[in-house]
Amino acid sequence: MDYKASGVDTEHAAKLIQNLKSVIENTHLGSKAGKVVGGFGGFAGAFRLNKSFQNHDIVAATDGVGTKIQLYRKYRDFSGIGQDLVAMCINDLYCAGALPLFFLDYIACGKLDGSWYQPVLRSIANACNYSGIALLGGETAEHPGVMADDDFDLAGFAVGVSSPKQSLPKPESIREGDKIFSFPSSGLHSNGFSLIRKVLPQWQKENPAADSLLANPDFVSRVLLRPTRIYWFVPEMLNEVKIKALVHVTGGGIYENLPRVLPEGLGAYIHTPSAFDFAPSLIFQNIVPRRAQFSTFNMGNGMLAIGSAKILARMHKYDRRVCEIGEVVKSAEKKITLSGIDT
Repeated sequence: MDYKASGVDTEHAAKLIQNLKSVIENTHLGSKAGKVVGGFGGFAGAFRLNKSFQNHDIVAATDGVGTKIQLYRKYRDFSGIGQDLVAMCINDLYCAGALPLFFLDYIACGKLDGSWYQPVLRSIANACNYSGIALLGGETAEHPGVMADDDFDLAGFAVGVSSPKQSLPKPESIREGDKIFSFPSSGLHSNGFSLIRKVLPQWQKENPAADSLLANPDFVSRVLLRPTRIYWFVPEMLNEVKIKALVHVTGGGIYENLPRVLPEGLGAYIHTPSAFDFAPSLIFQNIVPRRAQFSTFNMGNGMLAIGSAKILARMHKYDRRVCEIGEVVKSAEKKITLSGIDT
């Protein structure tokens, strides 16, 4: 009896990782804040900051892809899963005013299979390259007898730096009358998929065109599996635009995420909750109540910014579609009111 006989093939895992060595090492070249120290394959990754960042705060975030993985597995399309994982972590860093430095992944599976493992890891590396951060390390663990052979799950960990000047949010500076702006999402991002998976059978039952749409790879990739948008321009934007808070609209939607940056005594009135076309809504719009939609999904609002009205023109330099959707108002309980839904 040996480890392989128990269901864990360490040699196979090492070979798959080695095949991606150059892809991973390419992510070590793009950082603006420092450099990766040491080679590929160590027990831990090291990152040396440039001197100009020595007095910055270290900021960290962790997240996963959630049950969206089940749809990736069903459709055997893993091209966007790494971007989902990286984006869910570093978008949170952006909301802290941080510049992401590096990323680590954790992959747990029943049985390691290169047919999904290599596309997943390559997708993670591609997202790191796109974002200018290093894929510093990771862990892959086989759990035979605990997870099904074809099952796997992902978690990600991102670390960045922020200067005291750019650290967010700044709740002490938020005032009644400040404007709330929205940067569009790329779609569902990576939240609400337990509800999506619950809704799909009913949608197929009630919509004669649903089966053909779900058999169309373009529809699936554009509406269901489109990866989370990475707001890579935020660190540069914060150098030019006086933003008081940023909000990553994830699980719980605007209702749960916006109050996290507001000071006591202030809430928000959203006069245009549906500022952008949101293609996935065609699946659940007649099944999920309107308020529950905004309590679960981003509904097209991927990231929110709070500041004075004059910053909109400056933000257009980084995203032409960003628009005002509401304003900060007095509220004893940080209440969020959406026009047409709560009024």
